[in-house]
Amino acid sequence: MTSNNKNTNNTQSDNDDWLGDLVMSLFTAAGYLLWWAVLFPAISLPIIASLALGITHGPRGGIVCAIVFCAGYAGWAWLDPRSFRSWVTEPVRRRWLTWSRYTRAWESTCTLHGLTAKLGDRTLTPTLRTVTIGRTTDVLAVRIVTGHSPTDWHKQSEALAAAWRADRITITATAPGELRITLMRGDVLADPIALPMPTPATPVDLESVRVGITETRHPWHMPLLGHHLLVAGATGAGKGSVLWSLIAGIAPGIKTGLVRLCVIDPKGGMELGAGAPMFTVFSHDATDTTLELLRTLVTVMHERANRLRGHTRLHTPTPSEPLFVVVIDEIAALTAYVTDRKIRTEIEQLLGLLLSQGRAVGISVVAAVQDPAKDTLPVRQLFTVRIGLRLTEATQTTMVLGQGARDAGAECDRISDATPGVGYMLIDGTTQPVRVRAFHVTDHDITTLATQFPRPARRPTHNQRPRSTDSGRTPNEGTGE
Repeated sequence: MTSNNKNTNNTQSDNDDWLGDLVMSLFTAAGYLLWWAVLFPAISLPIIASLALGITHGPRGGIVCAIVFCAGYAGWAWLDPRSFRSWVTEPVRRRWLTWSRYTRAWESTCTLHGLTAKLGDRTLTPTLRTVTIGRTTDVLAVRIVTGHSPTDWHKQSEALAAAWRADRITITATAPGELRITLMRGDVLADPIALPMPTPATPVDLESVRVGITETRHPWHMPLLGHHLLVAGATGAGKGSVLWSLIAGIAPGIKTGLVRLCVIDPKGGMELGAGAPMFTVFSHDATDTTLELLRTLVTVMHERANRLRGHTRLHTPTPSEPLFVVVIDEIAALTAYVTDRKIRTEIEQLLGLLLSQGRAVGISVVAAVQDPAKDTLPVRQLFTVRIGLRLTEATQTTMVLGQGARDAGAECDRISDATPGVGYMLIDGTTQPVRVRAFHVTDHDITTLATQFPRPARRPTHNQRPRSTDSGRTPNEGTGE
């Protein structure tokens, strides 16, 4: 009798457990369905409407409603595929990729890479706060565990990129204990970008000159007014593309006299010589002509500073008071390779003066260099905008872009030699380098620019001292009268 009672109680207990599990599973399933209905209203609303109509008017009504919705959605997808993807398929795709790529294995990924922490018997895991899925770029917002720092994540960046099947990864601290992880798949900068040829009516913004595109497919704008620009890259890295893209961006201003180009091409003028009609001064050696040009520019700088002192902190270019842009194709030929020590010392001093004092009075230096070492280019820290193209060594990234740039994703030494013009730009005052690609400028483009945008024919005034020269003659140091 006692044994029968025990068996009956056990059976009753098993039935209660089974029933409780079933009810809990039904509630959980209902919760998931409700959550999915909220997440994907464009899919859930037609299903709910069809079910409701089937319940109230019979199965036939529900089936007819479902057919009508399917036909309507098919027509929507055919007539306006962009909005159909945005409202119907994209939310599902993003949710699926968020779970399959990151959420599903988040804890195990962090554990395997040593990014968790132990507190007694507890394992503390970083919090994945948000995930933004893009076409080629995913962005994760992460809160790291106590006891770890962004450096710990930087050390694991390559391993994390491999784990998440990403081509590139950048990890940036956005706040104490907060990180933004950006993962890139594919390369939107892999193909050359044709130069959009300007017209005489194209507006010129000297504070934001368009020279290419960024990795986010936005236009790459480079500040020129009030800045000096350094472009560093190995042979074939695309330094010429950056220089010519910049010249093309300011070409309409050259024709109106708003900008005066003073070009120094110490390698004999092979790279920039085709644009000589655009140049106020063109020197293709590292001898007396270049020295005289630098002396004249320093004189103009001092005159402007005396005239503008107490009136403004930044010169505003006008055709009568133009912005002088000094383009130097290989600056190391002036600072390291000149054999005459006296001339080299004076050139370094003149360049130092222009770089340290010229920005405010409307003189900007744009220089390209292959070897950015301190011995080769002692004035490199005076450039406020620096672009690192393909470089041969990892340490050169630090030389050009500064400490921490490579940890932030600027791996200039890993840029493919098949993508000239691709690099990273860093502006003083910012910590995050931007991956960019300059326009592809052909010989035909250069010829067109030189034909359509020549320098003004009128003689310069006393505020425009450097005189036009196509053959490297010494610039005029007179008043222009």
